[in-house]
Amino acid sequence: MENNDDCIQYSIVIPVYNSEKSLEELVNRILSSMFLITEQFEIILIDDCSYDDSWNLLKKLHQTTNKLKIIHLLKNFGQHNALLCGFSYAKGEYIIVMDDDLQNSPEDIPILIDKIWEGYSVVFGKYKVKYHSSIENFFSRRYQGFIHHILDIPTDIFISSFVILKRDVVKNMISIKSSYIFLPALMQKSVPTRKITNVEVTHNPRKYGKSNYNIRKYLSLSLNLIINYSTLPLVMIGLFGIFISLFSLGYGLSIIGRYIIDPSYGVMGWNSLMVALSFLGGTILFSIAIIGEYLRRILMEVSYGQQYVIDEIEL
Repeated sequence: MENNDDCIQYSIVIPVYNSEKSLEELVNRILSSMFLITEQFEIILIDDCSYDDSWNLLKKLHQTTNKLKIIHLLKNFGQHNALLCGFSYAKGEYIIVMDDDLQNSPEDIPILIDKIWEGYSVVFGKYKVKYHSSIENFFSRRYQGFIHHILDIPTDIFISSFVILKRDVVKNMISIKSSYIFLPALMQKSVPTRKITNVEVTHNPRKYGKSNYNIRKYLSLSLNLIINYSTLPLVMIGLFGIFISLFSLGYGLSIIGRYIIDPSYGVMGWNSLMVALSFLGGTILFSIAIIGEYLRRILMEVSYGQQYVIDEIEL
């Protein structure tokens, strides 16, 4: 049977990175789960330039079903860019995102679908128990805290990689051009928080390999989030500049006051020079922060950069 793109109801978009051992089971379980719901669906797998045999396996799987679209990126652009690429080719009225490592259960897809049909625009899967190491869970919780604080998302909304979104939200997300992609930030700009909710799903122990997320990855993502989606660094620099300037001013006034009381106390000298330099330095830092804020706002409006480059594609 031909796969009619005009009638596709659900698109399952999955970034792939070094997952050759789980891909066949993943695709087969998704097919089994989705055929119980509808035949109008597609699976889009984006290989983020894996160094194992994932791409060759994807090409073999592509030949077995007309429900599968596969994309190979020219180099490793990261999970968020890979998903953005998949979004660009998704035809479904609802887009489902999940991981490639089988820790998200394809059998839970109907749970997400049932919840979004209640009138929500975004539904995140929320795990009862998350089967990661204690260290990874610790950094994951800190990372969640960063996301909620910086993006001003209510703390009762759990952000996960297992999510379903309405097509209009995804269309808004891919229309926002940015050099540094962070999908929860694009989502937050595209839908009111009252239209976002959670539903409880299963998180499975990892069957193959190890997680691609480590301390370095979480720190890198947190830094990207702080720099590109908040004014926190600029605020810190500005406050530090104000503190130095006020401290220098206070110290300078104390020197002048001492001179008034005791004219024999010399105003000129190293003390005065250090006060002047400190005050000047603080003022410069504060000025840089102000200029930086203007630049940030300009970059938010006109961002540049190549988000992803496709090497091969089979639709």
